[in-house]
Amino acid sequence: MGFVLNKTVVIIASLALMGAVLVCGTACAQSSGNPGNDSALAEPLDAADPLAARRESLDLRARVAQLMLVTLSGLYAPNVEDRALLDACPPGGVVLSKAAKPEYVADYVKALHALPGEARLGIPLLIGADPYDLVTRQGGLGTVFLQLPSLLSLAGTGDAAHAARLAELVAGHFETLGFNLCLGPSLELAPSLPRAKGTLNCLGSAPEFVGSAGAAILDTLAERGLIAMPMGFPGGGCNRLQNGPATLLVPRPLLPQQDLAPFVRAVEHGVPVVHVANTLVPTLDPSNRPASVSFAVMHDLLREELGFEGVVVAGPIDAPDMRRLYDPAQAALEALKAGADMIYWSGSGQRVVKAVDTIVLAVKAGTLEETRITEALARIAGLKRRHMLLERKLPAPNSARVLQTGKRYAKDVYEIGRRSITLVQNRAATLPLTKAASLPVGVTGTVGVEELAKALRKHLKAVVQQPIMTARHTGEIEDFEIYRLTAHAEGVRTAVCVFADTQKTVGQRELIRAFKEQGLRVVVVLVGYPTNLPQLLEADAILLAYCDAAAYSQTMKAAADVLAGFAPMYVPEGLDALETRAGKTEDFNALDVVRAPTGRLPVTLAPPFEAGFAVPYNASLAVKKTQWDFGDGKRAKGLIVQHAYQKPGRYPVSVAVTDTHGDTVQAQLWITVDE
Repeated sequence: MGFVLNKTVVIIASLALMGAVLVCGTACAQSSGNPGNDSALAEPLDAADPLAARRESLDLRARVAQLMLVTLSGLYAPNVEDRALLDACPPGGVVLSKAAKPEYVADYVKALHALPGEARLGIPLLIGADPYDLVTRQGGLGTVFLQLPSLLSLAGTGDAAHAARLAELVAGHFETLGFNLCLGPSLELAPSLPRAKGTLNCLGSAPEFVGSAGAAILDTLAERGLIAMPMGFPGGGCNRLQNGPATLLVPRPLLPQQDLAPFVRAVEHGVPVVHVANTLVPTLDPSNRPASVSFAVMHDLLREELGFEGVVVAGPIDAPDMRRLYDPAQAALEALKAGADMIYWSGSGQRVVKAVDTIVLAVKAGTLEETRITEALARIAGLKRRHMLLERKLPAPNSARVLQTGKRYAKDVYEIGRRSITLVQNRAATLPLTKAASLPVGVTGTVGVEELAKALRKHLKAVVQQPIMTARHTGEIEDFEIYRLTAHAEGVRTAVCVFADTQKTVGQRELIRAFKEQGLRVVVVLVGYPTNLPQLLEADAILLAYCDAAAYSQTMKAAADVLAGFAPMYVPEGLDALETRAGKTEDFNALDVVRAPTGRLPVTLAPPFEAGFAVPYNASLAVKKTQWDFGDGKRAKGLIVQHAYQKPGRYPVSVAVTDTHGDTVQAQLWITVDE
């Protein structure tokens, strides 16, 4: 308790001191510059807008600073670089990208509201975060927050109906911490380049699914009062090779059906903010300028063609790929000229101050119209006013602890994970694991071994574990570890290997071979983005789990259920019609109608692993109850039942299958009965 109190005191004291400095800094900013050119906002005073007069009282430099969305670097409070920026140029919004503990974040956000821009001038501050950047990793350690399902795990369910469930989790986190701006979801499609590294922060390869799931997330966040900013317009941001720039490669005529489709859907749903990325867009801009500084992208495409009237945020303008092309200050100026309303920065400090000064000089020199500043500021002010940012309640640090220790969201995280787990290989019916065919089971690997083994023991008692600790540090499974594991594998019948996509596959493949040479059946659980899948095909069975290697607790529970045969079920499309003769007794098997697991590969890899790929296994262990209705007035219960129709005709056959978790799937097919 003492430690928590001390951190809180540090945050409040630091920001209180900074607030005193900022009052002076803001006053200095208001008196700086050439008074002859610091004209008031052209926007007329509006009785419905109580902030209009306050905005008009700001000088040009202060107004330009309000167009900045800056990422703060301090962990518990703004650091020296952050304070230098907040002193010289109070921005219109800030982003937090690091988190020590939930209650510290709530303290941080609460103190930010006391800054002079909001407390004295009454201009509310956008305070945002990317939910996944914030909660998944700290210094290479595991997350201190409860696990959030990744966007890719949502795509793995193949069902956009779960999108609102995920959005509720994000909204719960953000409301508790006090954020008003959500950087996401990303609407960029998964990479189409074979060697491009994918990310868990995407909704897969299918434009229709990305559009429908993204719209559902945006709608839910809006209903909860959050400003949601879809990321990555106009697409192509995942097509990046090593340290090269991301490039949109789709020909212009195909864009509306491909990368652009999810953003069109978002605009149609009335999203108030759109983020424009630094992606190169040769098919849209003949000059091949990055989208974040392209008039063709922001004005011609987003404003004119798509009809977007909200706030356009461009950047990060200081990202490494942008710095190779432009000085950040010049890039910020070019972004405003091209149609951006806010400039997004991945850092803070003097480069932002320099950009503000560069833009002010451009206005005074006549190379940037001041109406561009006025127009952008009016859109930002309207956004803040419509979302009533000044009326929001401050976060309560004590309540934020539930995001670290509570079980409030665990069930939803587990359910999305259970429905996303994807079986992509299952030779000789290796899965599901059974007491008769699979025991004893040995669990090893580089991540989540203890959690998976513990969850498996609830289904199969004879489970042992041997984690590979060195691979977490070296990124590779060394030869001595393979020797140690195989030397202690005597008596084990099935080896379950948990591998992370962030590690090299050479040692993973060698371990699979070594186990198989000893006569073991090998099951791989691949955690993360499934880039490495084609390298692991020597395993007998492969499951994909789309979670971060630092945040996997609920996903490992879900993977254990699927491994043991207790996967959720679904009804495949296009069930064949049946035929029989009157008086003939037929067998009706529910396993001919339902399938398990439900997960689908959400991205396209090397053939045959295309988006939507999956293989089923025997789902009988998951079935708790089955009810049949044969359409002729007769009913029956049981997984496999017999029935004979007495009269010719065409009958609807309905079956409802309930699994061990209490979830029910229903199917209907038709049967034709001849004489």
